[in-house]
Amino acid sequence: MKSITICDKEYPITCNAFTRFEYKKTFNRGIFADIKVLSEFSDNQEKIKKELAEKGLADEEIEKEINLYMMEHLDDFIDVIERIAYILIYSANDKIESFENWLKAIEKIDLSDKWIQEVTEVAVSSFC
Repeated sequence: MKSITICDKEYPITCNAFTRFEYKKTFNRGIFADIKVLSEFSDNQEKIKKELAEKGLADEEIEKEINLYMMEHLDDFIDVIERIAYILIYSANDKIESFENWLKAIEKIDLSDKWIQEVTEVAVSSFC
């Protein structure tokens, strides 16, 4: 079983047929819609990066533009990654606290944290 570390706390994660069902029950929305949000966020970042590089912008300018794009869509991305992380943890351990209480224990979200990439990879590889 795979594990992720969020704010120095290790959580086992898994994904199975029950995961999709529990996601819909817990969040009143389908997991595929949220996986699409993750995919589009990543695809749009790459598209913008490529377009700006083709215009000959410096790396600093490209980074600035990508950060501006990210800020416009960051709320949706973070909402999705938190929900998916929680449901993968829940699938591995249904004794975990409620989603809201689990979120309260997360002191900060750093987009460069390894767990974000790991959660995205597990969700995409399991459902796509």
